[in-house]
Amino acid sequence: MELAPIVLFVYNRPELTLSTLEHLSKNREAGESTLYVYCDGPKANATPEQVALVKQAREVVHSRQWCKEVVVLEAEKNKGLATSVIDGVTEVINKHGKVIVLEDDLAVSPYFLQYMNDGLWKYEQNEKVIAIHGYLYPIEMPADYKPSTFMIHDPGCLGWGTWSRAWNKFERDTETVIEKIKKSGLKRAFDFWGGYPFFRMLHQQKNGKVSSWAIRWRATAYLNDMLTLYPVKSLVRHDGNVASATHHFMEHDYTYTEIYQERIPVEDIPVSNYLLVEKKSLVLF
Repeated sequence: MELAPIVLFVYNRPELTLSTLEHLSKNREAGESTLYVYCDGPKANATPEQVALVKQAREVVHSRQWCKEVVVLEAEKNKGLATSVIDGVTEVINKHGKVIVLEDDLAVSPYFLQYMNDGLWKYEQNEKVIAIHGYLYPIEMPADYKPSTFMIHDPGCLGWGTWSRAWNKFERDTETVIEKIKKSGLKRAFDFWGGYPFFRMLHQQKNGKVSSWAIRWRATAYLNDMLTLYPVKSLVRHDGNVASATHHFMEHDYTYTEIYQERIPVEDIPVSNYLLVEKKSLVLF
């Protein structure tokens, strides 16, 4: 099985970047994988201290041979996370046909790459599946659910992978996405049945109030009625809820979960939306 290339996006958080790379390097498959690291540049009005953090993050990236091959791409100017992810994923996926995506605030299990590659291999030809996701919100799975994985519509954004056949459906134009959701009658489902205002977030994206690639990726899944594979235990921990983060939750970090330290097998399961679990995540928002 040809291993998928890994893409990591970093900016100005050297300590988190180091943690992400150290956790990633503990995966056996890291020694057989290619890692692309996209380092965003400083903003036009950045202070000397902020420029220094950008430099320190890059120094971390260059400090070790984290995978079999490491390709580092350093932007001179700030592109922002949304543009960086869209452009970077597109570039790598056009070259390799599939990709595993990480950001600089994620810590992964030693079995993360095995699970991701197994999932990408198993569902590569299944047009119903949009992505493989390694993170799971801290929810309790139903006691009678026995498989090691399940599927829901939400493609997630915290440690994921996909193929060119799915990424090619990604729509950059937010206004087009909004109109398609309206016409398809998907607004309520897209909003987790009233649990979270994702549709409003699309309007915020359109009006320049937020910069999110993930909200448009989520729309891609719903508009094409596609599903994402999730593990029943999280192989990813989100460490990004710090004061310097762009999206910082002041009261609590509802995304925090412990990393599962054992293998998650990718078994045969029905390719259908597990609505019971999808709705369980509503209590987190």
